[in-house]
Amino acid sequence: MTQPQESWLLGVVLLLATATTTHQANPSCHPVKEGMLNVHLVCHTHDDVGWLKTVDQYFYGAHNSIQRAGVQYILDSVVDALLKNPDRKFIYVESAFFFRWWDEQTPERKDVVKSLVRSGQLEFIGGGWCMNDEATAHYNAIIDQMTLGLVKLNETFGEAARPTVAWQIDPFGHSREQASIFAQMGFDGLFFGRLDHDDKNHRWDTHTMEMMWQGSQNLGDAAWLFTGVLPRGYSPPVGFCFDILCSDEPIMDDPRLHDYNVDKKVESFLKIAKAQSDGYATSHIIMTMGMDFQYQNANTWFVNLDKLIRYVNKRQSSGSQVNVLYSTPSCYLSALHDANQTWTSKTDDFFPYASGNHSYWTGYFTSRPTLKGYVRQTNGILQAVKQVASLLGMGHSEGLETLKEAMGVLQHHDAVSGTEKQHVADDYSERLAIGTKAALGVMGQALSKLQPVEALQKEKEKDGGTIHFCPLLNISSCPITESSSAFIMTVYNPIARPISHYVRLPVPSDTAYKVTDYKGNAVKAQLVPIPNPVLSIPGRHSTAAYELVFQATDIPPLGFLRYHIKRTSSYRILRQQISKTHSHVLGGDDPIELSGDENLAISVDPKTGLLKMVGAVRRGPIQMIPVSQNFLVYPGMAGNNTKEQYRASGAYIFRPNATEAQEIAKKVNVVTVEGPLVYEVHQEWGPWVSQVIRSYMGHLNLEMEWLVGPIPIRDKIGLEVVSRVDWSSITTGNTFYTDSNGREMLKRVKDYRPTWRLHNLEPVAGNYYPVNSRLILDNGTDFRAAILTDRSQGGTSLNPGQMELMVHRRLFYDDAFGVGEPLNETQFGEGLVARGKHYLLHSSFASPECDFGCLHRTLGEELLLPPLYAFEETSALAHTWTNTAVNKWGGLGMNLPSNVHLLTLEPWGDNLLLLRLEHMFEKGESDTHSSPVTVSLKVRQGWLVFHAFISALPPTGTFGRLGYHWCGGNDSLSKPPEEGRAPTQVEGEDNQHSTGQSQ
Repeated sequence: MTQPQESWLLGVVLLLATATTTHQANPSCHPVKEGMLNVHLVCHTHDDVGWLKTVDQYFYGAHNSIQRAGVQYILDSVVDALLKNPDRKFIYVESAFFFRWWDEQTPERKDVVKSLVRSGQLEFIGGGWCMNDEATAHYNAIIDQMTLGLVKLNETFGEAARPTVAWQIDPFGHSREQASIFAQMGFDGLFFGRLDHDDKNHRWDTHTMEMMWQGSQNLGDAAWLFTGVLPRGYSPPVGFCFDILCSDEPIMDDPRLHDYNVDKKVESFLKIAKAQSDGYATSHIIMTMGMDFQYQNANTWFVNLDKLIRYVNKRQSSGSQVNVLYSTPSCYLSALHDANQTWTSKTDDFFPYASGNHSYWTGYFTSRPTLKGYVRQTNGILQAVKQVASLLGMGHSEGLETLKEAMGVLQHHDAVSGTEKQHVADDYSERLAIGTKAALGVMGQALSKLQPVEALQKEKEKDGGTIHFCPLLNISSCPITESSSAFIMTVYNPIARPISHYVRLPVPSDTAYKVTDYKGNAVKAQLVPIPNPVLSIPGRHSTAAYELVFQATDIPPLGFLRYHIKRTSSYRILRQQISKTHSHVLGGDDPIELSGDENLAISVDPKTGLLKMVGAVRRGPIQMIPVSQNFLVYPGMAGNNTKEQYRASGAYIFRPNATEAQEIAKKVNVVTVEGPLVYEVHQEWGPWVSQVIRSYMGHLNLEMEWLVGPIPIRDKIGLEVVSRVDWSSITTGNTFYTDSNGREMLKRVKDYRPTWRLHNLEPVAGNYYPVNSRLILDNGTDFRAAILTDRSQGGTSLNPGQMELMVHRRLFYDDAFGVGEPLNETQFGEGLVARGKHYLLHSSFASPECDFGCLHRTLGEELLLPPLYAFEETSALAHTWTNTAVNKWGGLGMNLPSNVHLLTLEPWGDNLLLLRLEHMFEKGESDTHSSPVTVSLKVRQGWLVFHAFISALPPTGTFGRLGYHWCGGNDSLSKPPEEGRAPTQVEGEDNQHSTGQSQ
């Protein structure tokens, strides 16, 4: 039978078919010398795909008053310099820049570059479209951006260009899932530059800067990856930066010169090499010779490095034991492999990253929350469009490629991270908007293609048939649903199983609607008032005052249902649909309670207006669980950054000027909304914080839609806003769990790191972790709870039973880590307003058919891939429309099992599709869903039916990855201060081989 991890591996094999060879991409490594300290010089440039300047500005070298950087000149200059000396080597990483440059080259120049790649002088490392962030990027998007770059490299250069080493030198912390993905892609190793300063000191002292990283607790050695920490981030040694942007002295080797400095330079270099070797375990060390946007004049580097190599190695004749050579990460890794060293292992991750005692890089987990939300939303659109283009045989299209490239750029570690300048963030958003519009054009063509020609012609004759999409549904605005007297709505399901989904459409007040399904049946609907804070969002220009809610039931997998929606003047229907609302006066003793059939009962504290209890409505008494939720703020630390203790809170750094979050309001205003489909509690903490708590009929999760902003600026310091859920009656110790890039769960323990002793002077920021999709509490007996997100955020559990997620931040001081401006986002002349959703689950909501693991994994999949809406105006009557149009369509001939996730389906050349499947559940995560599963695939008459067997899988060894010796235990220093039992899906810091796999 197909093991869960094998399902995932199949997708990776398809992702990189060229990863099944047994030789390295660069066979031309210079020889090393036994018995000597071999110093591997790696010439590189780090080219951010946007940061202080936009992607375009960086490529062309525009706006040099901001930063002197022009990528086109780097590549021009490097190619010329490599041709002058065949010993020279250079690595390049960012495919987004390379292929823009490549498209401008002549055929003759391209042939020259191909020869440099074949010879190993020019080597591609990493190979993704960008160097993606590891905290705030979802694994689905990471795989897509890697695919985009690697495929272009393969198509252009073939096997000679296949990267074998990952190069994550600048991301601000490193995730275990990222290592797992690289390992499964067939990479031999990973090198990075940033880790916690105390962790680095410990590793340096214990010679464990290089290790075997066990990237998954479920996949065994298929996810193990050799990992090395670079000695100086990714900078050259002090005194040896030979770039035109640097001020270090060149090597002046004419003895007639008064400034002759060869001996001085050589002695300095030998001293640095000896000192660096003290932190590493073998006779090989690596030095990164380059920095941000360097090599615009590559000659200044290579001329001096030629001299450095010559004069240092010349000392060998006088007894020196140092050998210097041009190298690459793959050559260095090969030398480490041949050293036959035994390496320590690591099973956790490298979060959070602190560069100093007061500089925890945990603020960017939340920075620019609307951009993070936009990226996640766009990922769902991209997957849906790729699926439909595949199923309908539409092949590659310019519209689809535009969005793929935009999403590839947005995974960059200064893009989705929120650590770019404001004008760059605006450019990123524009790229997403342009790409989304282009891709939705493809979706529109696909949906039209599925309709009979006669039906399309009739609609066009009546000025209908044009497909519209509504990008402003996040502020409850959609022109076609607000203005049209009748329209058709298409609800596309990008999940490979049928789903039922509650639709919410902005509509005017005092208007009822008839909703008709594909069978001609009337669909029950409810009109829910849009909360006043939403109506008042700056820049919202909408006539909608209500949302029309109805349930789209059993939407086919990778298919759609269509609904005919028409206004009616019937007062009877309006009375049936309009919600009952009640504004509550707080201060009494009677609880505010809402309850229906087969949903969650909600109880609100009558004195504070805050959530008090929830419980699943089933036959018999309702088990109400005490739980509260509140919004609080941390005041941001002001500082001039001249010393570590004066560090300010900024785009990167979270440093609150308090150890306890502060209340926004003692009590909140409450309005309750009741109807046949959904109950709501509208809460207002004041003019800039509000929330809607929702319980839909038939759904056993609590939806909490928050609206935060404009954050007030009266203190001129700034605020960091958090949502805190407190299961006050439950003891969970200091242990909680967060996801890794939306996939496997990792155990976290407050004030503890598994591999080194933590001295935490920032008790809040030092316990924040990236939450890409969920945070879980588990007391090991009868309690589990999860809070799921719709975007990446920072989160923690500072006290037993607490869940805390940061939702928004507005700050007025820069933290002095390069971006050069405070995180003060504004729109329409006011502070930025952010709107998003959290979803609350409790183990008591589970059932024998769907236990707690099933609840959170299934919901997580639905949040990652929400249905896509499309709209058309129509003049056709409902019964005519029912009989003439295709209103139900499914792209699959069967449903995937409930524990298998369709990760990717996209066009892949002529008559080919790229398919990735994965098991969604980890080992032991679910009693009913963690078991191995067999799925079969078959293509019949051009349609994907899933019937042919996929369990036959090439073994991991066919990747030709290097093997290593590693010691059996994790290099743990101590047990956590308070032992907390892990939930069954994340048991253990041991080295056991697991058989499950997460989403």
